[in-house]
Amino acid sequence: MTEEPAIEAIGLTKQYGSFTAISNVSLRVEKGDYMGLLGPNGAGKSTTLKVMTGLILPTSGTVKIEGVDIKNHRKAMAHVGCVIETPEPYPSWTPAEMLEYVGRIYGLDSREIAIRSRDVLEIMKMWEWRDKSVGGFSKGMRQRVVLAQALLPNPRTIILDEPTSGLDPRGMIEVRQALSAMKSKDRSLLISTHILKEVSELCGSVTMIRDGRVMASGHVSELINGVGGSRSVMLNIRSRRPFTPDIVRDIGGCSGVVSVDCAGECEVHVKFSGTSEEQEHLVGLVYSSGLGIMSVSEKGADLESLYMELTKGDDVR
Repeated sequence: MTEEPAIEAIGLTKQYGSFTAISNVSLRVEKGDYMGLLGPNGAGKSTTLKVMTGLILPTSGTVKIEGVDIKNHRKAMAHVGCVIETPEPYPSWTPAEMLEYVGRIYGLDSREIAIRSRDVLEIMKMWEWRDKSVGGFSKGMRQRVVLAQALLPNPRTIILDEPTSGLDPRGMIEVRQALSAMKSKDRSLLISTHILKEVSELCGSVTMIRDGRVMASGHVSELINGVGGSRSVMLNIRSRRPFTPDIVRDIGGCSGVVSVDCAGECEVHVKFSGTSEEQEHLVGLVYSSGLGIMSVSEKGADLESLYMELTKGDDVR
C-alpha cells in the first residue's frame, strides 16, 4: 500500500468575485520532504496556504493532510504546526503563557508543556524572554514566539508562511538552522517565501507559482536540469591599460558569450556558455589582444537561474 503524502493539494482555485487569487494549484509534499512554495509578492502563496490549512474555503479543489481531507479540520490538522502570514500575539501575555495556552489546546499536561516550551524557546533564542510581555518585543522577537508556538506540539508536518519575515540576518540563519535540524526527525515542511536562499538551503523540492498558477513543481535538481539547466563559465579578464570600447565589443560579439560586465577601467567579467570550440576562440582573442585571464570558474545552473527563467517578463513588484 502506497504511503499517503504529508500534504496533497489538487486543483485548488479561490475566487473573490471576478478576481481569481489562485487557479488550479496542485502540489504534493512527500513525508519527510521539505518543499519551498516560491513566487514573487502577490503570486498567491499566502492564499494557497490559507486554503491548505482550512483558514479559508476554496472555490474548488481538495486538500489532504496525511490522507485526511481538510474538511475534517480537527483530524487533518492534529499533527500540523503552522504560521500563516504574521499573526499578532496578545501583547499582555508572555511567551510562557502563550505556550501554556497552546499546549492546553493540544491536550498536553503541565509537565510536557514545560519541557516542550523550554525546548522550542531555546531553539528560537527566546528562553531568557519567557516571562516578559510580548507587547514590548520587536517584530522579529514576536515572530520567533509564534514560530515556537508552531513547533510546541512536536508536529509531523510544518506549514510556514514567510517565517523569517521581520528577522535580522542572525535570526534568519538561526531559524533556518532550527528547521534544518528537524530533517533528522522525519518531519515534513511546506514553507512559502520569496527568498531563494531559504529554499536552496532547506528544501529538496519546490513549487513555483506566479499570478496564482503553478509554473513548475518537483525536485529542485530535476527542475533545474529541465529549465535553464546549462552550465556557464565566468572569466575575469584584466588589462594593463583601460579597455577600449572596441575590445569590449569584440569580446561581447564572440559566440557563446552571454554578458560582459566592466568591473573597472582595466577589468571585465565575462559570462560564457558555449561549446569548447567557441571557448577556444574567445581565449585566443583575449591573448591576441594582449589581455590576461586572471581567473576562470565554472558555475552550474541553480535555483536562481530557474526562478529567473520562469518569471521572465514579470514586472517588479
